[in-house]
Amino acid sequence: MTGSSHPALTNIHRLQPRRVLLAGTDRRFIRVTSFLLTRRGYIVVSAPPAHVVAAATRHRADVVLLEGTLSRTEAARRVAEISTLAAAPAVVVVTDEADGLWNGISTVEKWMPLGDLVDEIETVSLRRRPAAEEQRG
Repeated sequence: MTGSSHPALTNIHRLQPRRVLLAGTDRRFIRVTSFLLTRRGYIVVSAPPAHVVAAATRHRADVVLLEGTLSRTEAARRVAEISTLAAAPAVVVVTDEADGLWNGISTVEKWMPLGDLVDEIETVSLRRRPAAEEQRG
Protein backbone atom coordinates (compact mmCIF):
# COMPACT_ATOMS: atom_id res chain seq x y z
CA MET A 1 0.00 0.00 0.00
CA THR A 2 1.33 3.40 -0.89
CA GLY A 3 -0.29 5.27 2.00
CA SER A 4 -1.52 8.82 1.76
CA SER A 5 0.18 11.88 3.10
CA HIS A 6 -2.93 13.96 2.34
CA PRO A 7 -5.73 12.69 4.62
CA ALA A 8 -7.53 16.04 4.49
CA LEU A 9 -8.07 15.69 0.73
CA THR A 10 -11.34 13.83 1.34
CA ASN A 11 -12.77 17.05 2.83
CA ILE A 12 -12.32 18.99 -0.42
CA HIS A 13 -15.54 19.53 -2.34
CA ARG A 14 -15.10 19.07 -6.07
CA LEU A 15 -17.34 20.52 -8.77
CA GLN A 16 -17.68 17.05 -10.27
CA PRO A 17 -17.47 13.78 -8.37
CA ARG A 18 -14.59 11.45 -9.21
CA ARG A 19 -15.48 8.62 -11.56
CA VAL A 20 -14.26 5.26 -10.26
CA LEU A 21 -14.25 2.10 -12.33
CA LEU A 22 -14.19 -1.17 -10.38
CA ALA A 23 -12.83 -4.00 -12.51
CA GLY A 24 -12.82 -7.44 -10.98
CA THR A 25 -14.44 -10.82 -10.60
CA ASP A 26 -15.27 -10.84 -6.88
CA ARG A 27 -18.93 -9.78 -7.06
CA ARG A 28 -19.21 -9.28 -3.31
CA PHE A 29 -16.19 -6.96 -3.27
CA ILE A 30 -17.52 -5.03 -6.28
CA ARG A 31 -21.02 -4.64 -4.75
CA VAL A 32 -19.83 -3.60 -1.29
CA THR A 33 -17.10 -1.25 -2.52
CA SER A 34 -19.42 0.28 -5.11
CA PHE A 35 -22.09 0.92 -2.46
CA LEU A 36 -19.63 2.44 0.02
CA LEU A 37 -17.87 4.65 -2.53
CA THR A 38 -21.21 5.84 -3.93
CA ARG A 39 -22.25 6.87 -0.43
CA ARG A 40 -19.01 8.89 -0.25
CA GLY A 41 -20.03 10.83 -3.38
CA TYR A 42 -18.14 8.96 -6.11
CA ILE A 43 -19.66 7.93 -9.42
CA VAL A 44 -18.96 4.20 -9.54
CA VAL A 45 -19.30 1.76 -12.42
CA SER A 46 -18.01 -1.77 -12.75
CA ALA A 47 -16.73 -3.95 -15.55
CA PRO A 48 -15.09 -7.34 -15.94
CA PRO A 49 -11.29 -7.16 -16.17
CA ALA A 50 -11.38 -8.24 -19.82
CA HIS A 51 -13.31 -5.05 -20.69
CA VAL A 52 -11.55 -2.61 -18.35
CA VAL A 53 -9.83 -0.56 -21.08
CA ALA A 54 -13.03 -0.02 -23.08
CA ALA A 55 -15.00 0.72 -19.89
CA ALA A 56 -12.37 3.23 -18.68
CA THR A 57 -12.69 5.08 -21.98
CA ARG A 58 -16.49 4.86 -22.20
CA HIS A 59 -17.07 6.07 -18.62
CA ARG A 60 -14.14 8.54 -18.63
CA ALA A 61 -12.87 7.04 -15.38
CA ASP A 62 -10.63 9.11 -13.16
CA VAL A 63 -9.48 6.06 -11.20
CA VAL A 64 -9.58 2.34 -11.97
CA LEU A 65 -9.55 -0.14 -9.10
CA LEU A 66 -8.30 -3.34 -10.75
CA GLU A 67 -8.85 -6.42 -8.66
CA GLY A 68 -5.62 -8.39 -8.74
CA THR A 69 -7.17 -11.86 -9.01
CA LEU A 70 -5.77 -12.04 -12.53
CA SER A 71 -2.28 -13.36 -13.01
CA ARG A 72 0.33 -10.66 -12.41
CA THR A 73 1.21 -10.78 -16.10
CA GLU A 74 -2.39 -10.28 -17.20
CA ALA A 75 -3.01 -7.54 -14.64
CA ALA A 76 0.22 -5.77 -15.63
CA ARG A 77 -0.86 -5.95 -19.27
CA ARG A 78 -4.20 -4.31 -18.41
CA VAL A 79 -2.44 -1.58 -16.37
CA ALA A 80 -0.12 -0.90 -19.33
CA GLU A 81 -3.08 -0.72 -21.74
CA ILE A 82 -4.90 1.72 -19.47
CA SER A 83 -1.82 3.92 -19.16
CA THR A 84 -1.71 4.38 -22.96
CA LEU A 85 -5.16 5.98 -23.11
CA ALA A 86 -5.31 9.66 -24.09
CA ALA A 87 -6.95 10.52 -20.76
CA ALA A 88 -5.32 7.79 -18.75
CA PRO A 89 -7.04 7.19 -15.42
CA ALA A 90 -4.99 6.47 -12.34
CA VAL A 91 -4.84 2.75 -11.54
CA VAL A 92 -4.88 1.03 -8.18
CA VAL A 93 -4.38 -2.73 -8.06
CA VAL A 94 -6.39 -4.44 -5.32
CA THR A 95 -4.75 -7.59 -3.92
CA ASP A 96 -5.93 -10.32 -1.57
CA GLU A 97 -2.75 -10.52 0.47
CA ALA A 98 -1.10 -7.83 2.55
CA ASP A 99 2.34 -8.57 1.11
CA GLY A 100 1.12 -8.52 -2.50
CA LEU A 101 2.44 -5.04 -3.20
CA TRP A 102 3.51 -4.28 -6.76
CA ASN A 103 6.65 -2.28 -7.37
CA GLY A 104 5.87 1.02 -9.09
CA ILE A 105 2.08 0.54 -9.11
CA SER A 106 -0.30 1.79 -6.46
CA THR A 107 -1.49 -1.33 -4.63
CA VAL A 108 -3.96 -1.76 -1.81
CA GLU A 109 -5.22 -4.71 0.17
CA LYS A 110 -8.75 -5.87 -0.50
CA TRP A 111 -11.12 -5.11 2.40
CA MET A 112 -8.90 -2.34 3.80
CA PRO A 113 -10.73 0.33 5.82
CA LEU A 114 -12.85 2.54 3.56
CA GLY A 115 -11.16 5.73 4.74
CA ASP A 116 -7.78 4.38 3.69
CA LEU A 117 -9.15 3.36 0.27
CA VAL A 118 -10.66 6.83 -0.23
CA ASP A 119 -7.32 8.42 0.72
CA GLU A 120 -5.56 6.24 -1.87
CA ILE A 121 -8.13 7.09 -4.57
CA GLU A 122 -7.71 10.80 -3.88
CA THR A 123 -3.91 10.55 -3.86
CA VAL A 124 -3.59 8.62 -7.14
CA SER A 125 -6.22 10.75 -8.87
CA LEU A 126 -3.93 13.76 -8.41
CA ARG A 127 -1.37 11.94 -10.61
CA ARG A 128 -3.91 11.29 -13.38
CA ARG A 129 -3.19 12.58 -16.88
CA PRO A 130 -6.34 14.42 -18.08
CA ALA A 131 -7.30 14.68 -21.74
CA ALA A 132 -6.46 17.88 -23.60
CA GLU A 133 -10.11 18.99 -23.63
CA GLU A 134 -10.33 18.52 -19.84
CA GLN A 135 -7.23 20.67 -19.35
CA ARG A 136 -8.75 23.52 -21.40
CA GLY A 137 -12.24 23.35 -19.79
